[in-house]
Amino acid sequence: GLANTYPRSNAIKRIRLTLLPPASDEFRSALDRYCQRKIIKGVPSLGWDLSSLYLMERNDGETTKYVLAKDPLDIENHPVYLQLTALVDSYIASLASSDAFPNDDAATVHPPSTLLWAWYLRAILHEQSSQHARGIALIDKCIEHTPTAVDFYELKSRLLEKGGDVQRSADVIDAGRDLDHQDRYINNQATRTLLRAGRMEEARKRISLFTRHEGNPEQNLYDMQCSWYELEVADCYRRKGELGRSLRKYMAVIKHYQDFHEDQFDFHMYCIRKVTLRSYCKLLKFEDELWGLPHYGKAAEETIKIHLQMADHPSLMKNEDEEPDYSKMTPAERKKAKNIARKKKKAKAAAAAGASSNDNKNNNDKNNNGNKKKSKPHIIDEDPEGKELLALDHLEEAKKYAAILVRHAPKRLSAWALQYDVSIRRGKMLMALQALFKMKAIDAKDHRLFTRIVDFSQKLSSSHTSGGDQGNVIAEGVISSEFPNLMNGKSLKEFLTSTVEGVKADEMTDLPMRVAVARAMLVAGSGSNVALDASSLILDSKLNVRCVTVETCREALKFTESIGTTKEGGKVKELLMGLIMTKFPFAKDF
Repeated sequence: GLANTYPRSNAIKRIRLTLLPPASDEFRSALDRYCQRKIIKGVPSLGWDLSSLYLMERNDGETTKYVLAKDPLDIENHPVYLQLTALVDSYIASLASSDAFPNDDAATVHPPSTLLWAWYLRAILHEQSSQHARGIALIDKCIEHTPTAVDFYELKSRLLEKGGDVQRSADVIDAGRDLDHQDRYINNQATRTLLRAGRMEEARKRISLFTRHEGNPEQNLYDMQCSWYELEVADCYRRKGELGRSLRKYMAVIKHYQDFHEDQFDFHMYCIRKVTLRSYCKLLKFEDELWGLPHYGKAAEETIKIHLQMADHPSLMKNEDEEPDYSKMTPAERKKAKNIARKKKKAKAAAAAGASSNDNKNNNDKNNNGNKKKSKPHIIDEDPEGKELLALDHLEEAKKYAAILVRHAPKRLSAWALQYDVSIRRGKMLMALQALFKMKAIDAKDHRLFTRIVDFSQKLSSSHTSGGDQGNVIAEGVISSEFPNLMNGKSLKEFLTSTVEGVKADEMTDLPMRVAVARAMLVAGSGSNVALDASSLILDSKLNVRCVTVETCREALKFTESIGTTKEGGKVKELLMGLIMTKFPFAKDF
């Protein structure tokens, strides 16, 4: 066959693994040969190359399709993963004792690097199944063996970050970056991890190593339309509570995509003139999918969330220039407040004067040094804190971006969830109902759909206030006839009861769904045992369910603070914290 005709072809060997049934001996033999060949060569990407074999059958009612297993719980129980771990464990044991693979001849001796890359592959398999402590133990062996390999530091950083210690993760990846200052990729990874650790100044220094040094490096990154960096900076500001600055960065990414859309008009004439039809077809496809691309979707979704947060909590909008209400103060407090305001005003004026003098000095230096290359003029940011963006009509802004997302990314469930959030706040009950049906068509078992169905039912039954669709007789008729279909014709209490029974019956129900159901029980339930029953949905899982990450554990922990105590008398929060620390021994800042 082709394997005999092209014995050195890597593609033929890899495609064969995809076609063979995982339960067959032929598959195990082919996987064995493939792994040994890559480990001897020292291929770092072998673990992620083989992860595409973790295919699972999924039944969607009428059809059955294959999907890639992504949750650590599904991966850990997958037959290919089990075969792979057994093979690699046998490699490590054999190489450590005899410097050879299990089936090698007695005279075969492999170099020490073969055992090194077998350790590395096993550490990646630990990462895929969320066994962070075991993975770090192996990768430490790799670093001790070869402390100059950047790949080892990158893997250890990922394991620490997924394990919950993002500060230590940033330190490790930064140490790996120091090994090769010319590697732009590892520098970007260090910058990304530092931003996730909240160390913005360090991240800015790292990213500036590969930008132009004249002027502000962030302005250079904006000119280069570096969306990933701006999204990470925006997330960092959002976690710190600086919503204005965060919103500015998200809007910068949105502006990049608006520029992409406007620039296409120049390319149309160019393609026709140069007859580059293949590039022209690629452009048309790109423009059709432009507003549904991941980076734009991320920026638009986070922008909507910030506007909704500001609409729900107007007190978050702080105006530092606004004078306090002196009439409600005592004479001593009034005097003290006026002195503070006066000092702030003087400090701001002095800073502005200093900036002006520095600009004049720079201009004089440029005029005197005529032989020097002229740099670009410094662009003054007139709204660094994003106050102008925070002063906009929040619901109108959220409505605008939600409409774009649902139009250009109709298969993205999060877009319809935000469409519901915007519509329900605007009183547009029909649009909110439409969003619920769209979410159900995408994934009927998602926790975001369940939460919003309960919310819609409560708002529908408890309020008949003026505004929106509520005063429209036709709209009320449509809602009353169609909404019961979302709850299978049940009342809210019956719907909650059936959902709770379904969660208890399915041991693999993901953690976000358990938290959502527990929260709904606590809000809508009655009786003395509601809190205990709600907490049992989370604690009884022992966190051996799907979608268990540091972020979802934080949400569960945040919810359990208001539950109370279990039947054993211990605090629910303390019990859950014990489960979290067992699952994520490196977790910090809980």
